[in-house]
Amino acid sequence: MKNKLYVNELFNSIDGEGRRAGELASFIRLCGCNLRCSYCDTTYAFTEGTPMAVEEILSQLRYRNITLTGGEPLLQDVHLLLQRLQDRDVNIETNGSVSIRPYLSYSHVWFTVDYKSISSGMTTAMKEENFQLLRPQDVLKFVVGTHADLEQARKICAYFNPSCPIYISAVFAAIEPKEIVAYMEAYRLMNWRLQLQLHKYIWPPTARGV
Repeated sequence: MKNKLYVNELFNSIDGEGRRAGELASFIRLCGCNLRCSYCDTTYAFTEGTPMAVEEILSQLRYRNITLTGGEPLLQDVHLLLQRLQDRDVNIETNGSVSIRPYLSYSHVWFTVDYKSISSGMTTAMKEENFQLLRPQDVLKFVVGTHADLEQARKICAYFNPSCPIYISAVFAAIEPKEIVAYMEAYRLMNWRLQLQLHKYIWPPTARGV
């Protein structure tokens, strides 16, 4: 069903994190994920999905900013959707285990690629090529919950030396943001950007569709 995708939810809100944090955006959350991170806050997207035609999806998108997320959105064939979104600015949030190479030709698409931390339990699933392909318009993201995760993130950044922005996000209620700031200061990590998930402060942390 190339003209259909399994969709978990569609909603219009603000981007809660990343390059467009605080900006209005339309979200497409696709169903399914190949990883099981210990701190996952969207487990409902693993299996809850409804097949929707691309045109039906498009009819519900309000804003130019589009965030394609999951689950893991690249487990489905999203080429037709991306082709129909050529007049939008599309951020694909992907978990680092699925190749981004097939989608690099889309000039209106950029990636937020996770590098899964030690505490996620999914580090071994990372596809190294993804982190070598990152461009200035993309984002390398680390979700950290422990000091060991911070150490890992610093070493990974030194190894790949990405040209894109680096965002560090705290596992909600697992690590104090001030601990991340102290770590950044200790190593003078001028190219790191601490981010907090705005939507979890504006709405209840478990709220969906926001």
